[in-house]
Amino acid sequence: MRNNPVLVDIVRSPMARGKQGGALSELHPVDVLSQTIAALLERNQFDPGRVDDLIIGCVSQVGEQAVPTGRTAWLAAGLPQHVPSTTVDRRCGSSQQAIHFAAQGIAAGVYEIAIAGGIESMSRVPMGTARMGAEPHGTAFNGRFPGGLVGQGISAELIAARWGIGREQMDEYSVRSHQLAEKTRKAGGFSKEIVSIHTPRGIVAQDETIRPATTVARMNESPCAFPRSGGASRPVIPLRSRMEPRSRCS
Repeated sequence: MRNNPVLVDIVRSPMARGKQGGALSELHPVDVLSQTIAALLERNQFDPGRVDDLIIGCVSQVGEQAVPTGRTAWLAAGLPQHVPSTTVDRRCGSSQQAIHFAAQGIAAGVYEIAIAGGIESMSRVPMGTARMGAEPHGTAFNGRFPGGLVGQGISAELIAARWGIGREQMDEYSVRSHQLAEKTRKAGGFSKEIVSIHTPRGIVAQDETIRPATTVARMNESPCAFPRSGGASRPVIPLRSRMEPRSRCS
């Protein structure tokens, strides 16, 4: 089929803790992305000048992630200057949206080759930084939603309450996830997708976020990231009226 998008390869940097002291926290986000792009091109051995577009998802496009981060990373990797780039923000689905846009461009016949991905250094550009202390919504929005919208974290709590998913169930699921991730890592299941990243402290080649030794009891000691609050009770979501007034963190 003509213009049928095909996924050729996928790589990623290791996952690091998004706080000061994390494995990648001393490295500029542009340098993380440029090394990842360079590794992708090196192992596929084709002319990078043939790339029609580089699409990068990034939520906090401010500070070190300002300017088109993808374009900066592409040039930092020593790649051809004529290749364009754009940055996408669809919140937590930004890199996924970048991939969708690349596939859509190929299907439409606009691209032949596109690279899509994402970058977010939450240790260097923390969540909420892009607001710069300003009120981002404006008069008309605030007039329509005087209490603001329900955010993703509280929305997850509402869904859990609606379907009766308790804290212990989620902690059990999380523990199992960490255990399976560690099993996969030991079996080499991530070796083809992770590329080593050079940092001021040395080479980072493994995920830092897997906690195989954690237990349900230890997780249960941690405070809820999004406890039930007055914001969760606002009738912004139509399904809210059918939700049980309880939370897995209550």
